This record gives sequence, structure tokens and C-alpha cells, in this order.
Amino acid sequence: MNVSDHTTTHNNNSLIVILWGLIFAKCFALEYFVQVYAVPINSALYIWTLTLSMATIATFVFLRLKIQKASLQQSLQLNLLTWGSSVIAMLISIVVVFTTQSINPYSIPSLLAVFLGASYLVQSRLNRTLCDTLSGSGWLIGAGILFAQSAVESLMLFAFLILALSVLPVVIKMIRPKQTGQQASCH
Repeated sequence: MNVSDHTTTHNNNSLIVILWGLIFAKCFALEYFVQVYAVPINSALYIWTLTLSMATIATFVFLRLKIQKASLQQSLQLNLLTWGSSVIAMLISIVVVFTTQSINPYSIPSLLAVFLGASYLVQSRLNRTLCDTLSGSGWLIGAGILFAQSAVESLMLFAFLILALSVLPVVIKMIRPKQTGQQASCH
């Protein structure tokens, strides 16, 4: 894979992570407001299902258009396996929480944070990146805080953690090479 292929893959992955992070942060923040202000809407349908189904379709179309080369497909396989397994574990956890009435539904963000932390740590081992190690560790610490919280406020805290531990590091990674290139051209 040449440098431009790697840069294109990295930018495509970064864009997807940023957009999905913002989408989930928005959904958790809106769910918080629906719960706190007792807004009479079906948030499962109007916030979660509509948003996530449209974002999923857009992501598949985007990936299908962008990832045509075999070299790009091979570079993503391990990360897709890691994150695909994580998403399946998250969905199973959500189903278990909602089907068993004995588990507090506000514990979902803490469970999701555990899976995110584990996924970032696995990804850090695969890609050997300090940023992923820090994000994974941050998510596990956040999971502990969320487990102690287990109230409606955990929704807003989880939205903040998404922005701080998943979106912000990717934005910084995207900006850093541009700044380095600009500094090199100035000297």
C-alpha cells in the first residue's frame, strides 16, 4: 500500500469515527433530555431507530464507494473484526438489559463503555498506537464512573465520553499531519 492509499484509508476511517461519535453523542444527549424533561415521544423510534438506520445506510454507501481496492480492504479486516465483535457484544448486552427487568437500564452506558474500552485496547495492540491505548484506558475509567452513577445523568456523561475519548482524539490525529506539513512549508 502506498502512502496516498494509507492516507486515504486513515482519512476515511477518521471521518467515519467522527461522524458515528457525533451521532451517538447526539442520541445519548437527546435521550437524556427526553428522560429529564419527560418529553412525550417514543425516543426508541424517533431518536435511536431513525438516526441509526440512516447513519448505517450512509456508512455502507460511503464504504462501498471508497473501499474498492484490495489493499484498502485487507488493511481494515482486523479492525472491522474487532469493532464488529464489539458491536455484537453491545447489542446482546442491550437486549439482555431490556428483556430482564431486574437490571437498571441506566447501566447500559457503563456496559457500552466497557466494550469500547476493550475494543480500543485490542485496536491499540493491533495498530500499536498510544492514542488508542489512552482512549481504551479512559473508557474503562469512564465505565467505572458510569457504574457508580447508574442514573439518568449517565446518558449525558456517556455522550461527553464519546466526544472526549473517541471523537476528539481522531480530530487531533487528522489535524496534526496538516499542521506538521504547514510548519515544514514555513521553514
